Amino acid sequence: MGFSTICLAILANVIELKTEISIVVLPSLLSNAIVMIEAGNLRISLRLFFTLILAAVPGMAIGLQLLRQADNTLSVSILAIVLIIYGCWGWANHKFRIDDKLIPKLNPVVGFTTGIVNGATGSQIFPVMPYLLSLNISKDVLVQTINLSFTVNSLIMLGFLYRMNTLDTDSVITYSLGVIPVAIGVWLGGKIRKKIPETRFKRIVMILVATLGLLLLVN
Repeated sequence: MGFSTICLAILANVIELKTEISIVVLPSLLSNAIVMIEAGNLRISLRLFFTLILAAVPGMAIGLQLLRQADNTLSVSILAIVLIIYGCWGWANHKFRIDDKLIPKLNPVVGFTTGIVNGATGSQIFPVMPYLLSLNISKDVLVQTINLSFTVNSLIMLGFLYRMNTLDTDSVITYSLGVIPVAIGVWLGGKIRKKIPETRFKRIVMILVATLGLLLLVN
């Protein structure tokens, strides 16, 4: 779930954010699509969260315009703040819950905000991830919904990047090679995850996310 976020946070130290989003988007799209196909529960996720996914489209258009016009330092700073907030929230492991009755009202707001953050920084996790984790939904529906959101957002991002002349056919072919190390990393990560208690694993990941955000902010 954290591929693009971790990758962006590392690359932002050496590559302009606008360029690295173009590099990351295709491997992210393919890796999320694989998980989405394996997860099942597609019909349930679409029924519950269709408006969330749809609302991300105009939000991403706004976010990409911000990315296009903003200075790279500002964009990286926003990414850093998002990482720090998400990392601290996940590390604290709050048992906050949202009433199911609020889902229809909150879906468009969360989707639109996630689209803006995604377009401006390339990070797909905030606020959609904390929102979904706060709902009373099954683990399988959670995995399907978050990967469906990531996949659709990546497709939209890919289209916008083409329109903005940030990507061309040669770039797509080159960046698609990133799928190979991603696949190896996912396989290794799965092996490691099975050997570490879930709570400890989550805290390690969240500390890593927050630390990467702090390093970006300092740099």
